[in-house]
Amino acid sequence: MTALTTRAALAATAVLLAATACSSGTDLADVDYYLDLSDDPMPASEMELSTLDGDPWHFTDVADDRLTLLFFGYTSCPDVCPMTMAEIALALENAEADAEDFDVVMVTSDPARDTGEQLRSWLDRFDPDFQGVRGDIDVTVEAALDYGVPIEAPQETDGEYLVSHGGRIIVLTPDGEAAGLFEEGVEADEIAELLPVLSGELL
Repeated sequence: MTALTTRAALAATAVLLAATACSSGTDLADVDYYLDLSDDPMPASEMELSTLDGDPWHFTDVADDRLTLLFFGYTSCPDVCPMTMAEIALALENAEADAEDFDVVMVTSDPARDTGEQLRSWLDRFDPDFQGVRGDIDVTVEAALDYGVPIEAPQETDGEYLVSHGGRIIVLTPDGEAAGLFEEGVEADEIAELLPVLSGELL
């Protein structure tokens, strides 16, 4: 076999392997920790919130060339919210180059206490590129409900200040539609496994 023939055979093998890898990719419908809504995505919420600099922000203002992982939570949450942010941060780290196709936005469900400075400082503990959004609590509750996340306005009862948060991580397309949901308690390796699949199917 000549060198030219050998190179051609190797090239053909590489193409075959690449095709096989693509065809054997993860099927989102078979993943029990992810709810695939891509065939019938939830429309983008029309609610207006604000960036941490005070500029108007809409859910259609997400990046037009990336997907966005959206979470509704608050900075004084003792468990779910910091754990969720930590798992997302680790997932993006593990995903390496595939992480470039994703942004992360957290909408505070406790805007009375989560000032722009507080939210920025808290998010920086996980990743300085994570974005924070805040706004009127009634508008925030409505926006969360638009994406199927049932949160309530904070309530003070018997001296306790009670705040609710979401559990799911919402995957937004570049037009702000929800194409899928990671279930509450999803772990970093599970998120990382799906990131290349999501970017391949939704971008």
